[in-house]
Amino acid sequence: MTKPNLISIIVPIYNMSAWLSRCIQSLINQTYTALEIILVDDGSTDNSLLLCKQYAEQDPRIIVIHKENGGQGSARNTALNIAHGQYIGFVDPDDWIALDMYAYMLNLLQQRHADIVQIGWIETNTGIISPTHIFKEQNCYKNKEALSLLIQGSNKLNTSVCNKLFNVQILKNLRFTEVRAYEDDEFVYKAVWRASKIIIDNTPKYFYFIRQDSTMTAKFNLNKLALLTIQKNICDFIQENIPEWFNKQERILCSKQFYILSCLLTNKNIDPDKKYYHAIRSDILNSYKGYMHNPLMGRNCIILYLLKHFPSSANIILSLKFHHKL
Repeated sequence: MTKPNLISIIVPIYNMSAWLSRCIQSLINQTYTALEIILVDDGSTDNSLLLCKQYAEQDPRIIVIHKENGGQGSARNTALNIAHGQYIGFVDPDDWIALDMYAYMLNLLQQRHADIVQIGWIETNTGIISPTHIFKEQNCYKNKEALSLLIQGSNKLNTSVCNKLFNVQILKNLRFTEVRAYEDDEFVYKAVWRASKIIIDNTPKYFYFIRQDSTMTAKFNLNKLALLTIQKNICDFIQENIPEWFNKQERILCSKQFYILSCLLTNKNIDPDKKYYHAIRSDILNSYKGYMHNPLMGRNCIILYLLKHFPSSANIILSLKFHHKL
């Protein structure tokens, strides 16, 4: 049963004992105290679960869930299924937040009668704080306007769930696709579409700790193939709900497919028998006719033609053109 004004904060955890205390301390010390803090241990092999249990003994607002490893999306879904909050927030276990972050965001949601609020963030590395993408203005958007920002790749609205607060009403029956990376992207697209109003306030209150071994900053690995699953899902979603934007989203999907092919070609040890390369090339060729008739494809049509008729030449271009976008 949903409890009015309660904020459920979901933290997916896998082998984060080195950073976890800093994260949890920033949650339990929030100036807004009507919190439900759901710590989901996703099959950790370090002391993360023990730390979670120790904090739960000290603070009755903490709920600890232990599950088999299934990835961040799976862990978040497990928490969403039992959350009682009228509002839902997400924090990654190696990050931390300003002590008034949730009070600030809740005030914005309630004052502006919005369904989503996005706050500013600060990227940190070994304690060095460097502000990025901080705009002075506070803006309010309707769902289609906000979705347009996502498709355009605008820095004003991002696809992280961690610097946002959601009204639980728009999350009913919405869950993360359970892949190993990029699951935020699809979730945010769909949540934004369900929202009546989205507030973007770039006062920086979320501290994003950049680890070189994290999912998003690590060198290319097979987990990043999930990008294509997510982009295909977004493409299907756009086609169903806003078909006039489909050509643009399809072009984005095609570019992401080229990007992954480039990664595989320049990291041959990851795909030595070209199993994944051939599977992705096959997917592209299955969409070849539609891609070639898309008026927004531009120069991608050249690569598409070469990929179909002269794959060796296409591979050279892909390796050179997309390698530096990794």
